[in-house]
Amino acid sequence: MRIKTIYLRFYKSFNYDHLRKSDSNSVPDPWDSVDERFFPYVRIPLEKDITTVVGANESGKTQVLDAIECLLSGENILHKDFCRYSEFFVVGKEMRKPEFGGEFHALDEDEKANLRRVLKLDANHPADSFHLFRAHEATTVYVKVDGEWKTHTPTTKQVESLGLPPFFRVEANVALPDSVPLDYLISAGKTTGVSRKRRLGWIERVMSKAAVFQDKSTVTASAEEISADFRLIDDTGDDATKALKSLELADTLLVKVAGINRKSFEGVRKAVRSGDEGYANGLVDGMNERLAASLDFPKWWTQDQEFALRLTLRDSNLVFTVKDRTGRDYSFSERSGGLQHFLSYFVRYLAHDFQNRNEVLLMDEPDAFLSMLGQQDLLRIFAAFAHPQDPEKPGVQVVYVTHSPFLIDKNHAERIRVLEKAEGEDGTRTVANAGHNHYEPLRTAFGSFVAETTFIGNCNLLVEGQADQVLLAGMSALSRKHTPTAENLDLNTLTLVPAGGAKHIPYLAYLARGRSVDTPAVVVLVDGDDAGKEAVEELQDGYRGRQLVTNDLIITVDQSLGFPSETGTSPVEPEDLITQAVVRRAVILAAAEKLNPEAAHEFEEALGDTSPTGGQKVFKAAAMAASAVKQQNGRGFELTKVGFARGVLAALQENGLANERAETLDNFAVLFGRINTAQRAAMRAHAHTKTSTLLKQQLKNFKRDYPHSATRRAAVALLDNIRAQLPANAIETQHVRDHITSIQDKFNLSTEPGATIVNYEQFLSDVEDLPNRFVRKLEQPTTDAMTIEAALP
Repeated sequence: MRIKTIYLRFYKSFNYDHLRKSDSNSVPDPWDSVDERFFPYVRIPLEKDITTVVGANESGKTQVLDAIECLLSGENILHKDFCRYSEFFVVGKEMRKPEFGGEFHALDEDEKANLRRVLKLDANHPADSFHLFRAHEATTVYVKVDGEWKTHTPTTKQVESLGLPPFFRVEANVALPDSVPLDYLISAGKTTGVSRKRRLGWIERVMSKAAVFQDKSTVTASAEEISADFRLIDDTGDDATKALKSLELADTLLVKVAGINRKSFEGVRKAVRSGDEGYANGLVDGMNERLAASLDFPKWWTQDQEFALRLTLRDSNLVFTVKDRTGRDYSFSERSGGLQHFLSYFVRYLAHDFQNRNEVLLMDEPDAFLSMLGQQDLLRIFAAFAHPQDPEKPGVQVVYVTHSPFLIDKNHAERIRVLEKAEGEDGTRTVANAGHNHYEPLRTAFGSFVAETTFIGNCNLLVEGQADQVLLAGMSALSRKHTPTAENLDLNTLTLVPAGGAKHIPYLAYLARGRSVDTPAVVVLVDGDDAGKEAVEELQDGYRGRQLVTNDLIITVDQSLGFPSETGTSPVEPEDLITQAVVRRAVILAAAEKLNPEAAHEFEEALGDTSPTGGQKVFKAAAMAASAVKQQNGRGFELTKVGFARGVLAALQENGLANERAETLDNFAVLFGRINTAQRAAMRAHAHTKTSTLLKQQLKNFKRDYPHSATRRAAVALLDNIRAQLPANAIETQHVRDHITSIQDKFNLSTEPGATIVNYEQFLSDVEDLPNRFVRKLEQPTTDAMTIEAALP
């Protein structure tokens, strides 16, 4: 069973759906009436797997999560949460309570049988969905029977038998602790133990107050102070509660996720007490092996492929330490809050017991503390909750609210729900078709277009205009839905950046790559017209004699890409890849969005041929056809590229255009394949450049410390540091490692570490060549970006 739609009315900032109420064509549902008046619920549809709720501050995002809890549990439905600007918020008679409802679907056979039994439905009734409302101090279930709504007021026991999905939350502010007492792990939390920090603090206080323990009288006089020092953990206040939750998380990680037997912790404690440190450390080493195997952390934390979480024994505590690509160990508290809180989500995912019934995971702004890349990693954990690796286990229905544009999966625009708080008594509403509009409503929620977060993605695709941005994003989403095995764009790793015209693309490339040492990866897509060709020439000329975007990363839309389907013109821009039936329908839908129903109907009747003639572009022909209608009867409109793009995406979702959709997506798959090839090449080049900068900085520091000579020990330390900081997945990494090994052999660095390097100048020269040798190969011109790897030694 899944929640298909959440209904809210008179709850905090949610009053009622004022747009639906004001629509004369709206047909009330049986649950929409209050005192025989039409007060439609605010409806928020949810996806089966993941739903992302966004909106400006005070728009009601968190209230959606609370409403889901109220609906599923029937608890905490309080008078004080009634919408303050509702006309029913009165004090002259009994105060009403907020009202909640839900549409439930995707029932399994047992759930269908329960629904038939509770509502006394015929055995042949499909029983595949129902509505449940908690309103007017009662619970009511609605099911359609022969086209009519049948109602039933179930008892509490009957509601329980329906098996509404259970819910749970993951708290964003609870992280793993720096350390966990062995006593806590041995007793399964029954004894909290003494934290290492508190123990060390107590020892310091005892040493500084030796006079307290001189005799019985001084001890008695200081009893309260001594008692406070021995207190294990304060059992009052938020800090103490948070500390206990952190210890619980550590216990879950070590026992449930890593599968460490509690007797092993007892063995460590006994070894510590008996002074057998070797045996104790051996047990901890075994725990670290289980921890590494169960976490498989590099798969999930892309910011550092060498990251490892380890345990270190300190007295009677196990201390969490981190080893990263520098090869050094750090205490857990030295790492960022983002990493600590990411681990919290990660541990809860690994420990989650996917039950035989569906669950709902609710999360309020889980992006707290996380960087952009960390939030992208978190998206993969959400996906793992929704789609478990074991296909026999039901996934969790994930609903989360966020302020962050980086916690939106741009490959799935259909998951976005945008909330907007209107003026006065209207209250919060859901912006319709947020996904179909391809992030346009997010301007209000975030203050900018999602895709206009320029030069912060892993790779950036510069396009001529906003219409290209909308069209490419939408086509990629449609491709994932209808042709999932075909080429599409990963919009979580590719940021679409509109330049505002072809003439602005060269300067935008300069802003991205011409002013800093750390330059982002950039790919360029231009039209095959004169303006696009001029932009390509300017890019090839470069700035100050330096070409900032190489030829293999510049894509021109033209026939040379080999598009399979004919559209009536030779392709010059992305719109030319759309088949004519889709073009005509897109113009009609764009008109319906702009005009009132009567004018839109007249426009459709008067619309002539939209096919291009005489070498016209597809969009130009469509715009001229639309303009001709306006000139004839004055009821038309001016077709814009963005409006056309939105019309195209809407048209392609209609079942009547299935064949035309397949042909259009085939054309875009060719373009996406070319973009993906360029993206891979751009990312390889970016990794080369970044690694080169890193290696040069290492050598610069070494030469400053050892200007004339150095010991072999110092040279080995330099090379080890270089190895540790090489990107784990960069193509050049293995080539650099091989060259490092050859340098070690050539200068006998493995023997006599205190000896001075013979031929020091040659050593420096060879190390300097580490970055240069693959950069030289990289900069050799190639006809295909995929041949770059083959060009490397």
